[in-house]
Amino acid sequence: MRQADVSETGFTLTELLIALVISTLLATAVFTFFLNSSQIITNQSSTTDMWQRGRNALAIVRQAVESAGFGLPQVSDCPNGIAAYNSNQTTSPFSLTAITASVQSSGTYDPTSISNINTYSLMTVAGGASFGNAPAAQISSIPSMTSQRVFLTATAFINSGDIFIVQIPGQACLMAQVTNLLTQGNGIGIVHNSGLSNYNPSGGFNTLAGAIYPGLSSTAFVGANFIDLGSNNFTINQFTIGDSGGTATPTLYLTQYTANQTTSSTRQALARGVVDLQLEYGLGNNGAITQWVLPANYTGSATQQILAVRIAMLARSTRYMPNETSPASFVMLPNQNLSYTVPTSNGPGCLQGNCRHYAYHLFESVVPVRNNIWGGS
Repeated sequence: MRQADVSETGFTLTELLIALVISTLLATAVFTFFLNSSQIITNQSSTTDMWQRGRNALAIVRQAVESAGFGLPQVSDCPNGIAAYNSNQTTSPFSLTAITASVQSSGTYDPTSISNINTYSLMTVAGGASFGNAPAAQISSIPSMTSQRVFLTATAFINSGDIFIVQIPGQACLMAQVTNLLTQGNGIGIVHNSGLSNYNPSGGFNTLAGAIYPGLSSTAFVGANFIDLGSNNFTINQFTIGDSGGTATPTLYLTQYTANQTTSSTRQALARGVVDLQLEYGLGNNGAITQWVLPANYTGSATQQILAVRIAMLARSTRYMPNETSPASFVMLPNQNLSYTVPTSNGPGCLQGNCRHYAYHLFESVVPVRNNIWGGS
């Protein structure tokens, strides 16, 4: 009978089991390491993306505030408003308010039920002519109140499509749109034809004045100021937050209107994850801010101008982070003692309704108002 050679002996069962357990532990540790690393990288990427989106959106809002009021007439020029033609094809006093902030309606986005805070929408208006708010010319004459021709002292830099305001000192301000320039043979001036622009009613200035400025005659236009607001760069920017009734991630949208657009404006998504927008007016005169107020508490005043706008915009990541927990609330405007409470249930666009498992950042900026504007409302 052959004896077993000691050189043929292998691992015992115990040794194999120990090796298997060690290999399993090592594999688990490596897998856990890579899983955690992947989650960290994913969270960092999501946070970086939120920062980038928030910074870009804040820069666009800042630019709109800085441009607000350029080219618009002073409140002293048109104290009773501007007679303009609106989308309902009727005349109305159109204030051309440079900065308007109002509480969003519950039909668009309303976080009051979860954070007990009002979110604002923002609208800015800026002219686009190189003249600013200085008159581009004076009116020599108009044939009649129903005429669509305006004779001017000069037409340099006035272009077809430009929005303009006729400012009759102490009497009226009327807004219309240039449809083409008069030729030299017909005199120097412009035409504001009702068939070529939605801003021009039939009946000319007679219809525009209507019941707002009754009793105007064509002789009152002699020597009136012709203020050119430009066309493409005459811009109305409207910033709002929407969330599709709470089923989608809250998003900051921009709807932009220009003077000569032929189609209706559509809102553009600026930044996903913007959950709150708060604004504060810095009021004062002679360049010195004396108080900060919420837009809802401000009434336009020639003695208390808006010198700066404080913007507080809260953004969150778009990725759910189950292992992360955000602060319970964020102070939006310290002067007003306003705080946004992060919802832990029924949060708009949040997985499982708990919005605290997302990364947040509060973007803040104080924007000086560079143009002498009407005020806000």
